[in-house]
Amino acid sequence: MNWTKEQKRIIDLKNSNILVSAAAGSGKTAVMVERIISLIKSGEDIDRLLVVTFTKAAAAGMKQKIQKFEQSLY
Repeated sequence: MNWTKEQKRIIDLKNSNILVSAAAGSGKTAVMVERIISLIKSGEDIDRLLVVTFTKAAAAGMKQKIQKFEQSLY
């Protein structure tokens, strides 16, 4: 995916709590999924992450994408 400079900065940010707030359709969910996957790849324990979304649909989509990534590790 072609990330904007701002999106890439959020994905790559380490050792920091963040709040991502942007307009509908701006890619928040995709950025957060990519960030979570990046953290997992770097050794972060997913059980130590708190991720909050505005909708159940966004949460379900994120969960599905992250689980698909985790399954690819095995």
